Amino acid sequence: MKKTGIFLSIICFIVILTLLCPTFAFAENDQKDAADLSRHIQIEQSGHVKARAELLDDKLYETVQYAPFETIRLSWENAPTKPAVLCIQWGVLPDRVQIRQTNAKGEIVSDEYAEVVWDAVIPLSSETTGVAIMANVTGMDLARLALFSEGKLPLPFYDWQDAPRGLDYLVIATHPDDDVLFMGGVVPIYGTERGYVGTVAYVTNPSRKRVDEAHLALIEMGAKYRPLFLGFQDIREVTKEYYINRFLEETVTLAIVRLLREYRPLVVFSHGLKGEYGHWQHKIVSAAVSNAVRLCADPTYDPISLEQFGTWEVKKCYLHQYEENPLVMDIRTPLVSLGGRSALEVAQAAYKKHVSQQGGQHFVQSETDRNPMNQFGMIYGTVEAGNDVFDNIDPSLFASYAPSPATPEPTEEPTPEPAEEPTEEPTEEPTAEPTPEPTAEPTEEPTPAPTEEVPSASSEPQPTSEPQKSVDPEPTTERWIVPALFALLGLALVFICILLILRRRNRR
Repeated sequence: MKKTGIFLSIICFIVILTLLCPTFAFAENDQKDAADLSRHIQIEQSGHVKARAELLDDKLYETVQYAPFETIRLSWENAPTKPAVLCIQWGVLPDRVQIRQTNAKGEIVSDEYAEVVWDAVIPLSSETTGVAIMANVTGMDLARLALFSEGKLPLPFYDWQDAPRGLDYLVIATHPDDDVLFMGGVVPIYGTERGYVGTVAYVTNPSRKRVDEAHLALIEMGAKYRPLFLGFQDIREVTKEYYINRFLEETVTLAIVRLLREYRPLVVFSHGLKGEYGHWQHKIVSAAVSNAVRLCADPTYDPISLEQFGTWEVKKCYLHQYEENPLVMDIRTPLVSLGGRSALEVAQAAYKKHVSQQGGQHFVQSETDRNPMNQFGMIYGTVEAGNDVFDNIDPSLFASYAPSPATPEPTEEPTPEPAEEPTEEPTEEPTAEPTPEPTAEPTEEPTPAPTEEVPSASSEPQPTSEPQKSVDPEPTTERWIVPALFALLGLALVFICILLILRRRNRR
C-alpha cells in the first residue's frame, strides 16, 4: 500500500508539472508590456501654457502648432523606471524635425532628424535624461507625446517595417477604409497568409484620426509594412465644384507614377472604373491608376521621377469588379496565420477599427452582395493573367523570394570549378532586381521564358514558403502547438494513472 501511494504521488506530481509547463512557456515567450511613463513628462515651452494636457492625452484631433524653429524640451526626473522610447504622434507630417538627446550634465548624447512618419518611435539612450524637439522652417504640429519603458508598446505604436523598394503587390485606395471595404482580401490572403511583400497607399488623407484608424485596421489584417499616404484632399460631392482643381486626374496620375517608380510593385490593385457606388474620387483614382501603370514605364514621362527612380514596368494591374480577365479571391477559407478566420471575417473585423465610419451605409460585402470584395479583373499586364494573382511572373523578381539567396552559399563552392549555368542564374537574377531602372527589367520579363518556369517549378510556393514561416509562428506554432503537446502529454499520464489504479483494484 505504501509503495502504491508513493508511486501514485510521483505520477500526480509529474502530471501537475507537465500541465504547468504551457503556462511557463507562455510567460517566457510573451514580451512584457512597456510601462507608460507619459504622466512624468515635464515640458518646457514658451507661449503654450495649456499645451501639456493636450499633448499627453489621446485625443488626436487636439493638436498644438509650433512656429518655425521653435523648440520644446522634455525631461522626466520623477519617472520610476528608466524610459526606453519617446513616441510622437504628429497632427500634420513635418518636413524635418530635429531630436536632440542630452544627459544629466546637459551634454549632447545624440542629435539627429526624426523619421517622418505619423507615429514616430524614438529610441532613447541609457544616458538620456532629456529631449529637445526642434521645428524646422515649416514649424510642426504635435498631436501626442508618450514615454514608455522597455517592453511591448501599446497600439497604435507598432513595429512597422518600412515598405521596401521592390514590392510584390501594392493596394491603391482613395480613402482609409476603401482598402478594407473593396479590396479587403488582398492583405490577409497574399500579405499575411502567403507571405508576399506589399502595403497599402492611401491617395487622400482626410484627418489624423482617419490615419490612426487605417493603421489599426491594417494591424488587424496582419500587415507588417508601413502604409503610404499621398496627401490629397478628401473632397465631398457637395464641395466638388469649389475644390475640383485639387483633385485632377492628371495630377493624381503623376503622383501615382512617382509612387510606382519609387516602390516598384509587381502587381497593383485599385478601385473599379465606376467607383464602386459612384464616388467621383474613386473614379478618378481608378482612371489614374489605369494610366499610371502604363506611364511609369515610359521614359518620356515625368523627367523628375525618371531621373530619381528610373522607369518601372508593372506586371499586372487588377481593378475591383473589372469584367475582363476575371479573378475571384477565396475569402471563405480559414487562414492559419490569422487564427483560423477567413479573409471575409478579418476584413469585417478590420472595418470596425474605422470607428468614425461606423453607423453609415457602408459594410464589407461578400460575393453575394452588390460590391463584393473578392471580384477583380486584370485591366493591364505585361504577362498573361493566369489563374492566380502572381501566375506567370518570374519568381526571382519577388521581394519575398529574397530569402532564397541563402542557397547561393552552397553554390558558391562549386563556382570556381565548373562555372556552369546554375551559377550564372543566381548571379543574373539578383542583379536584375536592384538595377531594373531603365532597361534591364523590362527587357527580361516580357520574354516567354519566364512563363515556362512557373508551371514547371510551381514557383509560387517558393516566395511564400519562407515568409510564411515568419508569420505563422507568432499566433499559432510557438504559442499553441507546444503548449498543446504538453497538455496532451499530461492527459496521457492522467489516463495511465487511472488505468494503474483500476488494475490494482481488480487484482484485489
